[in-house]
Amino acid sequence: MPKSHGQPASSAIDVPIRDAACVLVVDASAPEPKLLMGRRRAEQVFLPNKWVFPGGRVEDDDRSLADGFGDGFSPADLASEIRPFALAAVRELFEETGLMVGRRGTLAGAVGPAWQAFAASGCVPIPAHLYPLARAITPPGRVRRFDTWFFLTGSTAILTDSALPDGELLDLGWFTLPEARNLDLPNITRLVLEDLAGLLTKARVSTDASEPLPYYYSDGTAFRRDLISCKVAPPTP
Repeated sequence: MPKSHGQPASSAIDVPIRDAACVLVVDASAPEPKLLMGRRRAEQVFLPNKWVFPGGRVEDDDRSLADGFGDGFSPADLASEIRPFALAAVRELFEETGLMVGRRGTLAGAVGPAWQAFAASGCVPIPAHLYPLARAITPPGRVRRFDTWFFLTGSTAILTDSALPDGELLDLGWFTLPEARNLDLPNITRLVLEDLAGLLTKARVSTDASEPLPYYYSDGTAFRRDLISCKVAPPTP
């Protein structure tokens, strides 16, 4: 597998693995589907100038919201450990692109600081519109390491109204798969992009969560791609 770029080695310390979530938004309204992507800023330590899917860290507020969240997830029996990742993906998409996967309404109960902007928009998240697509753990030796769940949603799940993005991602745009492949992508982004391409070659995008999902990680000797379920507790990094 090609060596990663833009991730300096960090052998002096044991870099902690942080939870994160990304979302692939696909516009399938045209004959050739398009995917939403943005470019990270040059001054960012992790993956500077790389093109990525919207996403970011899972916050404690995502976990608190998931604990008492009354609406559904996809699949309905999505493992409880993964549910905060789905909510984080909805929140990060809103923050980085201004797009909302939700419905009009009021979030029940108190929400933490991470969700106040979303709640102020007068919307409630609908994580049931997000389908688990893949999981990946950043290999050792990187300046940052993340345990990331990637989710898939369609542009039809986006509310018409949108907010201003926070500016963390530059040059936000919609790209066909060939166009996306020509961008400066991190290795894992390229791998998940090909997982998506495999789904899009079918008659329709499958949301059958009974199918195992790709899981990318290092076992200490090689970078692996295993298949796992999203219905059971994920394996420990």
